[in-house]
Amino acid sequence: MRKFILFSTYEKVLHILPEKLKRKFWWLLALIIVTSIVDIAGLALFIPIISAVAEPELLNKGLLGSISGFFPANNPDSFLFQLFLVGFVFMVFRTLFVVYSQRVQSKFGFQIAEYIGQKTFHYYLHAELETISKLDSSKIIRELTQSPQHFARFLVLPILLITAELVVVLFIVTGIALYNIEVLLLIACTIFPVVFLFQLMVKRKLRAYGQQQHEFTPELYSNSNRGIFGLIDVRLRNKTNLLIQEYRQVLAKLNIINIKTNVLAIVPAKLFELVTILGLLVIFVYGTYISKNTTQILPLITIYAAAGYRLIPSLTKIMPSLMQLEQYSYLFKVFQDPLTRNQDPEVGNDELQVPVLFNEEIKLENISFVYKKSNHRVLDNISLNIKKGEIIGLIGKSGSGKSTLVNLLIGFYKPDSGKISIDGQPLNQNQWRGWMNQISYVQQSPYLEKGNLASNIAFLETEIDRERLNRAIEGASLSSFVKNKDPFELEIDELGKNLSGGQKQRVIIARALYHNSSVIILDEATSALDNETEDEINQTIHRLKGTGITIIVIAHRFSTLRHTDRIYRMDAGKVVDSLQYESLK
Repeated sequence: MRKFILFSTYEKVLHILPEKLKRKFWWLLALIIVTSIVDIAGLALFIPIISAVAEPELLNKGLLGSISGFFPANNPDSFLFQLFLVGFVFMVFRTLFVVYSQRVQSKFGFQIAEYIGQKTFHYYLHAELETISKLDSSKIIRELTQSPQHFARFLVLPILLITAELVVVLFIVTGIALYNIEVLLLIACTIFPVVFLFQLMVKRKLRAYGQQQHEFTPELYSNSNRGIFGLIDVRLRNKTNLLIQEYRQVLAKLNIINIKTNVLAIVPAKLFELVTILGLLVIFVYGTYISKNTTQILPLITIYAAAGYRLIPSLTKIMPSLMQLEQYSYLFKVFQDPLTRNQDPEVGNDELQVPVLFNEEIKLENISFVYKKSNHRVLDNISLNIKKGEIIGLIGKSGSGKSTLVNLLIGFYKPDSGKISIDGQPLNQNQWRGWMNQISYVQQSPYLEKGNLASNIAFLETEIDRERLNRAIEGASLSSFVKNKDPFELEIDELGKNLSGGQKQRVIIARALYHNSSVIILDEATSALDNETEDEINQTIHRLKGTGITIIVIAHRFSTLRHTDRIYRMDAGKVVDSLQYESLK
């Protein structure tokens, strides 16, 4: 049997929180209970005062009579004035305390959002490349931007609000029970069943709406990306109207869900008002036609209406919050892996960087690799040596294993069998992070960010060494591009849109030189370039020959391999030949 949604949400939230946030959570619950007591006390304080206004003789009886000696009042009017003054001061305190408590609750909720976002970002940044490459980027973006905030707004904050309002309801119900059990029974027979039945009726729908929202939102992001990043093809194929139509259809589905949930959110308040009127009607019928004692009607109606006046606001907060818990419960599944799966220690800690000395050679011995959930062996018993400072080429048709071999060499993948050694020492678990720091990867479509040339070359460095920067620009043959301009003022658009293909590649090569990379890998880096631009990249590679930097070039076009010392041909996951450039002609 499924647990009540409030209890299951509590359990799941506590399960994912670290100890520090759990302690804050329990402290916050204590604050919520105190806040609820203060809230109720503020309202209860004025009940005897207002009663005394109607019946001044109450000033000398009961509680008011007991405390009258503590007030320097000369007459009943002065006493009442002083009571009102005390009540006003307490209400000011109550307001400030409630606002403070609400601020603490909101701050805590979004601390959890920050924690979840950070853990999720950490998970994706350190996940295996094979895992990341199979995920939809639009879903990843949603889980890093929108979902952590939704987790705080629609799961954490609602359970805190529900807890606070339940404490208020408990106090009210207890007070009514002590004052008049008949009214309590009437409330139990009218208002409370509505809460249960309404929640029972809508919870499955809300879970379905939440799941649909979870599926449609990434689709909306994906449609948007198609228009932004595929704009040229969209216009050339005259598909703008089709794209807009697809976007509108997904947006319309999301809007339908929002309309339904918004309507459901206001139903409880109106339903409770209707039930309260029904309760008053029941009291009237009972007093007039059943007990035939009309003198009972007014007191019962007064107490019932007063109870409903305070219960209904609490219940109208509780019900939409319970609905949110149902609708957004899918987020626990979304964050299951990022928040519970242990990270691989060699990549999970950026500080864990055991230095790896590379002065002689890289050696791959009997390397084999199979992708997860696949029986196909992508690499089969590969062995090869790469001397420091060599320029090595990798050729072979698509699917032969070239990029997979490079990803294993970098450390993105781990071999199923065999070993990789640097200067005769096999890389162990603690050395991969240090080895990765010595490698730069130049892709066919390299990542450049909006900013200046200097920040793109130094990439993610907070302080940029100008001397190293100038050497990197010179070494990557970017001097003619920079000319007399300051690299800190030479602006680059998002993804390098204002640069040519060759300029982008040379910026990445400059990035490798700035970071003193020992190994530079060019993966089809010139396949999309014209012959003249390709020749410029080849000249850059030639200039790096003899500098001690090891370069591995993956290429389909043989002209890119002109300056290689040795070329390995791959086929079906094996190295089938070792060639010289001259033999390719």
